[in-house]
Amino acid sequence: MLIKQHWWKFLSISLIFYTLIAGMLTPMGAGVQKISPAFISQRGEVLLQLSTYNSNYAPDVANNSLKARIRLNKNQAIEAKGAQVLGNDLVLNFDIPEGNMPVDISSPALNKKSPYPLLEISSPTQGYTSVKSAVIFDKIGENTQAAFSAVQPYPQSEGRKFPFLNILEESIRNLFFHVPMWFGMMLLLLVSAIYSILHLRRPQHNVYDVKSQSFAAIGLLYGIVGILTGALWARYTWGDWWSWDVKQNTSAIALLIYMAYFVLRGSFEDLDKKGRISAIYNIFAFSTLIPLLYIVPRMVDSLHPGMGGNPAFSSYDLDNNLRLVFYPAIIGWILFGVWIANINARIVLLAARKAEKMG
Repeated sequence: MLIKQHWWKFLSISLIFYTLIAGMLTPMGAGVQKISPAFISQRGEVLLQLSTYNSNYAPDVANNSLKARIRLNKNQAIEAKGAQVLGNDLVLNFDIPEGNMPVDISSPALNKKSPYPLLEISSPTQGYTSVKSAVIFDKIGENTQAAFSAVQPYPQSEGRKFPFLNILEESIRNLFFHVPMWFGMMLLLLVSAIYSILHLRRPQHNVYDVKSQSFAAIGLLYGIVGILTGALWARYTWGDWWSWDVKQNTSAIALLIYMAYFVLRGSFEDLDKKGRISAIYNIFAFSTLIPLLYIVPRMVDSLHPGMGGNPAFSSYDLDNNLRLVFYPAIIGWILFGVWIANINARIVLLAARKAEKMG
């Protein structure tokens, strides 16, 4: 009976525990950290030297089983003619045809969502790995009728491994904590705003005001954890804890607006006035979240994925192994936040009833 009544609480703890274990212990797949040269201005034979991560391609190169290519678009690619291992690096040999490549390279800044030219490597021992926008081709001559290889799908890596993404590397595990915090914050603050509306409609029900305050408190806590995990991620991907990026700035402003909500509540002694004015402010505070967190960052350049033309995780990044942890993490952290908010509301209500009896 206890499990049937509180199943969602057990589910939240189970999902968070699963996120912690799977998110931290799942190994990272093979990857490429650096490609040299990144700008190809010549035609003919070109050697690409790849600094690899968590990989050993020597056995595949030795038995000639490694495959690699530069995908120019969905249907055309340049296959590697050969490969060799040089220390910890992998060297690929390509024969680049004359003329322009059939890939949109005219304005990379306007084409950030395109993964092409996409470097792909398929290894029987190391699995599959890819690098988006791997190289830039110099515009040479007119388009030619060069015969490019038809794209045949490479087999994906087997087993449970997270895809290696350059710059993110091992910090990609922060995806299971940073992003769910913001999802949870938005839902908790939405519930808080709904309770504020209910309180304005029925001010005699103090429970609505208490629940609005409790959900706002836990939502603010989630936001603080979200911005701290974001700063940690920025340190390893952008080079600094706080880069004054527009997304960081607007997120901080949003949190300050909600901190002011609790300052406002503390400035009133009359419960009716506190509940009514706090509810109005809470509705206003929630209405600022959408423009601050989603509209303004998309209108200007931003380092943050998904903002200012900077692409977020796509089908090339967020593979099934990541989804198996990411989606349960979102559900688990949201349910946990709702649970804690309800506990907080019950504590406040019990304390109020105790004060009434003693008074």
